[in-house]
Amino acid sequence: MTAYVFARFEFKGRALMALMISSSLLIPSSALLMPIYRIMVSIHLFDTIIGLILVHTALGLPTSFFVIRSYFQSIPKELEEAAYIDGCGYMKTFFVIVLPLAKSGLSTVAVLQFLMSWNEFMFALVLTKSEKVRTLPLALNYFTTQFSFNYTALFAALTMVILPSIIIYIILQEQVTQSMVTGAIKG
Repeated sequence: MTAYVFARFEFKGRALMALMISSSLLIPSSALLMPIYRIMVSIHLFDTIIGLILVHTALGLPTSFFVIRSYFQSIPKELEEAAYIDGCGYMKTFFVIVLPLAKSGLSTVAVLQFLMSWNEFMFALVLTKSEKVRTLPLALNYFTTQFSFNYTALFAALTMVILPSIIIYIILQEQVTQSMVTGAIKG
């Protein structure tokens, strides 16, 4: 919804807020490691799934914001104006008109965010210590030791780690293609 507001409405401080979001893309995630660790310990979210989810969400927000905003900017404003004339409010226009048209952008963001979270290693290593919270990339690290490798087990685990990414990509791609075909038929 933030990306929609930035794409459609003019308001005071819009450029400054967009600049702040863009500048957050320039900060390397390794520079955020120690402050995030301290915050997670102080709010008692260290070694929890919720803590990792919050970190992954926060790190993915700037990229998601810019991808979705560009999709919202590509949707013609005339469609929204027609909805307003027909009596739709802002929320109904957003959920009924704009959001279905932005399905491909939302699925792009979903794939990007999923892959970023699925493959993330550094924050999982620092913010977890128990096996019950350990992520897959972190678990793969334990297949190697200083002097030996268990290649059979490592390659089996790698296959299991890669397959969900491929399956989710195929499902989302098929849904977007189906919605585009349905939209072309209706149009």
